[in-house]
Amino acid sequence: MVEKDAALETLAEQDPLVIGGRRLSSRLFLGTGRFPNPLVQKQAVAASGAEVLTFAIRRIDLEAAHDDAILTHFEGGSWIYLLNTSGARTADEAVRIARLARASGLSDWIKVEISADSKTLLPDPLETLRATERLVKEGFVVLPYTSDDPILCKRLEEAGAAAVMPGGSPIGTGLGILNPYNSA
Repeated sequence: MVEKDAALETLAEQDPLVIGGRRLSSRLFLGTGRFPNPLVQKQAVAASGAEVLTFAIRRIDLEAAHDDAILTHFEGGSWIYLLNTSGARTADEAVRIARLARASGLSDWIKVEISADSKTLLPDPLETLRATERLVKEGFVVLPYTSDDPILCKRLEEAGAAAVMPGGSPIGTGLGILNPYNSA
């Protein structure tokens, strides 16, 4: 385990991941949903070494963001909160959610998630591009979740996305990369 940790530290030094001007030593972004209880969640976050924690905005009480039950378990940490727009169906909804998140004082990092279908949760590429363009102009650090279409990913990069997060398979399926031709 010590050898593996040393190898990862060397990799981080030689090829650092920089997003939105922030140098990250961990390439793991950890979602905060689906844990059986706050204790297990806190232990998983600590064990992961992740610096970026993702939250669905709709799970946070924005009127009392710093007192929110989810966030109280991470007090004193130096994590970057990557808030997401899960549940948004349009660019307008995603932009509104992002603005609310930033107004709460939590973060200006936003993972744009706009689902075209509530059953499959597949992303809506056109609405995702529209939201990314608008949010970048408003100064957000935007990390859109989208399909594995390389042309769309390039358009998101050109729109100013800090990083693009193409899905390898539908959310929650655990199927891994389904299209090996777009993963190179």
